[in-house]
Amino acid sequence: MRSSLVVISWWSNCLGLTCLHKLADHCRQRDIYVVQVGKSDSQTALFRHHLPQNVQELFYPADKPAEHSRVITHVIRNQLPALEGIWFADHDLFIHENWEPWLTAYDEQFQHSQLWLCLSPQTQSPAVTQPAFWLSPANFPRHISLDQIPFETNEHYRRPDLYQYTGPLKMPVKDTLVHAREILQRQGRVANYTFDKFPEFAHLGGLYLFAGTPLHEPGFQDWQERTLAQFISFFKQCPPEWVAIEDPTLLHRVHTFLNGGQREMLVKQEKPRCN
Repeated sequence: MRSSLVVISWWSNCLGLTCLHKLADHCRQRDIYVVQVGKSDSQTALFRHHLPQNVQELFYPADKPAEHSRVITHVIRNQLPALEGIWFADHDLFIHENWEPWLTAYDEQFQHSQLWLCLSPQTQSPAVTQPAFWLSPANFPRHISLDQIPFETNEHYRRPDLYQYTGPLKMPVKDTLVHAREILQRQGRVANYTFDKFPEFAHLGGLYLFAGTPLHEPGFQDWQERTLAQFISFFKQCPPEWVAIEDPTLLHRVHTFLNGGQREMLVKQEKPRCN
């Protein structure tokens, strides 16, 4: 078995391209797919023009809900249902070294097991899909939902450039895949991978911050400032041709989140280093 890799590129072209170019460099022995969501038609076309040659695109209907669970479900049930295994990698996961030995070792374990789902080590975080998770489309029961609980659709997931979330930051009672994990654990179908021998990587995180308005809630200020600083640094390091095709609404929101006097022009950067 040789599990494929799938990246769901949400909203940001720069994040998705950085992730995919690094995967293309460090995962040369397996199929790599990308699904674009949260973008206009023009943004998806621009992104497509810069994809690595060995990355295949899977299409997701623009009028469908863009919540993470629904996109994953569409991939495993409508587009790649016969595959024995898929690693879903976050679009802001940047692999810096050869990932093949680690992936191959887990493929060998999966091939001789009854596992249908493999998640990152248990942490205090309610999110179980970060920075990557494995699922077997060929075996995953169709009646088990991947949705968060409670599930609701939001237009700012489908088109964050057109719709801006204005409520407080909140997590669902059970995030994507958590309910499915609980069901499958009782059947002995779930495992957790380890980061032993995992290649060096970076995981940016926090893009969702810019789908809303600046936070003024106690307890979130430090996280907001760190996230903003990380994204400013990220865009500075990206190739100018990638920044030029970034969603202008995203860049504008990054600017407006800056404190007064720090309004740098992200499009005028030198010495790109992130691919």
